[in-house]
Amino acid sequence: MASSNLTSELLHERGVLAQGVAAQRDQLNRLRLIAEGLEERLTHDERLLRELDGVLGIAAQLQLESLDERLRGQRLEEVAIAVLREDRGLDHVVHYREWFDLVRARGHHVSGKNPLGTFLAQINRSPAVERIGRRTGRYRLLAA
Repeated sequence: MASSNLTSELLHERGVLAQGVAAQRDQLNRLRLIAEGLEERLTHDERLLRELDGVLGIAAQLQLESLDERLRGQRLEEVAIAVLREDRGLDHVVHYREWFDLVRARGHHVSGKNPLGTFLAQINRSPAVERIGRRTGRYRLLAA
């Protein structure tokens, strides 16, 4: 009888704990979404602030990237991620050629002798991008 009561109490405690864990997981997911939105807004506002500083002539130094409108390096990564996030969202799986075409359709130019190769090399290095399968050419954005 004592064993039955103990088991019953432990099952009750387990249920309470499981509900708490589920509530905490939900709260964590909501906070992550808030943080992602804030990070996107911050990135946008920081870029706008740099542009305004440049227009006003109070920028500390003209960035070399702004001398050439062709994308490369980290700026290419930032633009490619922003384009895919705006056009398809986080969970969409896309082939790199389609993604490259999306970037070009927005009026961006990629530098290099082989722009598609430059694009592919940069997204492969990005910690914000997940490769789907081996040698499929398909990618997805990670949820920061």
